[in-house]
Amino acid sequence: MDKIKGTDSIGYADYLHIVFGEKCVEFFPELERNLDTTFDEVLEVAKKNGFKGGTILLVAESPLNGTVYRYGNYGDYWVEIGNTMGYA
Repeated sequence: MDKIKGTDSIGYADYLHIVFGEKCVEFFPELERNLDTTFDEVLEVAKKNGFKGGTILLVAESPLNGTVYRYGNYGDYWVEIGNTMGYA
């Protein structure tokens, strides 16, 4: 699996589910920012909500499709692990 840089943009997503431990944090990028939210920003949101280590599952959704990412499973970086059709 290819490593994704923290500074990379998630791409178009209007709804982000950030899942770690027993938590699911819902994050809505501002309308002007839903094209340039980065993986580093998602990691910061997770840390502000109690993430201390382990893995993070990120589901980045839009009305037509979504992408699923994992952080920490193979090291301290993100990888793409799947896709959805429409909201999951």
